[in-house]
Amino acid sequence: MEVFIGDWPFCPHGSTRSATARRFDDIVVWQSNADPEKYSFPGQANERVPDGYHKVVISNLREGDRFTARFNELERRRLQEERDRRRVLDDAGVKDRRAEEDARGWAMRADGTKFAIRGNSRAEALQRAAREWADKRRERKREQASRVDPRFHINVLSYDSGNRNSYSGAETNWRERKK
Repeated sequence: MEVFIGDWPFCPHGSTRSATARRFDDIVVWQSNADPEKYSFPGQANERVPDGYHKVVISNLREGDRFTARFNELERRRLQEERDRRRVLDDAGVKDRRAEEDARGWAMRADGTKFAIRGNSRAEALQRAAREWADKRRERKREQASRVDPRFHINVLSYDSGNRNSYSGAETNWRERKK
């Protein structure tokens, strides 16, 4: 059975089709001309576009979802690269500290006293076991935090007016309360 929803005859408000409804005002984002992965977000949609940028207008849900997915992917990639650089730096620090400890031949206790490791087979075995445990623990932590989610969203598309702060401005006729 097929149901057709058409325009009601003699109805004063016009078409009831959802395609003609305006859901939200255009959302404006500025994209860099030199770097297409760099965006800037104006405070108002009607602000002048700065030099070196061009205006990107998001006027429907599909464009909003596409932009959100693209921006989240760019941010995810940037954050993952940042995390990878940090991990390389941390690993280099661990390697340097261990090399220094091996060269000295002694280690520091928690109370600040030194104890000799070189030549003491039991202390060397304990040090190797402690290092292996620390390496495994560091890898487990990295695996648990492997997914980076920037959680970028466009407020008007993600929340209804019930959970957004009101805005008092000329565009709202200086109303503080939403109606």
